[in-house]
Parts: sequence; structure tokens; C-alpha cells
Amino acid sequence: MHISKRDLAEKIRSSGLKPTAQRIAILQNLAARKDHPSAEAVYRSLRDEHPSLSLNTIHMNLESFAAKGVILKVNVLHESARFDGDNGPHHHFVCVRCKKIIDLHNVRVPKIKIPRELGAAKIFYQHLRINGICEACQG
Repeated sequence: MHISKRDLAEKIRSSGLKPTAQRIAILQNLAARKDHPSAEAVYRSLRDEHPSLSLNTIHMNLESFAAKGVILKVNVLHESARFDGDNGPHHHFVCVRCKKIIDLHNVRVPKIKIPRELGAAKIFYQHLRINGICEACQG
């Protein structure tokens, strides 16, 4: 998905962060991907075009974006954090063999009711993760 730099800058600004050129490049890279990359994968794809961008800078910005709700942080069966540029409502299928993460859009899940005695006042987001084996790993 292509989002203009102006729209990305506004998305960053509306989260309370300053829209620097580095942050825009990181978010643009993530928004264009469907593979739920680690910070290292984002770094590898940006380092030639942005040689001053360090792995630490990418990692810190991805964590900041996730904390502000700009992106999703997906830590599923992985040694390091994985990130999803699509922060809209959707679920994930995770292959337990190859660790591929697949977005599941338009999958409806009934609202879960938490027993009052557990102290949950209001659910504002629920996310379903389905662990299994993808087609490629079954063969």
C-alpha cells in the first residue's frame, strides 16, 4: 500500500511524535510491506537508501510507533519483535514451523465478555491469533 509522505507525516504528528525524515522513511517502509518484519529486516531494506539510519534508531522508532498505536507490535513465536504497519482491525495466522505471519482481514470473532470478578472494565480491542501450519510447510 502506498501512502504519501505528507499523510505519513500527519499520522506521526497526530500520535504526538515529531515527523522526522527518518521516521517517515521507517513508517513508509513498514506500510508498504505485508511480511510483518523485525527491526533488523526494516534496517536491511533501508540501509542503502538511508546510510545514516542505525538499527537502534529503527528499533526505537518502531517501539515508539507501537506504543502510540501507529503500528502493531506482533511478538508471536519469534526471537525478536515483529511489526505490522496495518493497525486496522484484523487477526493473524502464525505458522509454527516457518513462523510466517498472515493477516486475516474480514474474519469476525464474537465479542468476548470478561467476568466482572477479573476486574476488566471495558474491552476496546481484541485480537485473535491462530497458530497452525501453513500450506507451504504442509507439503
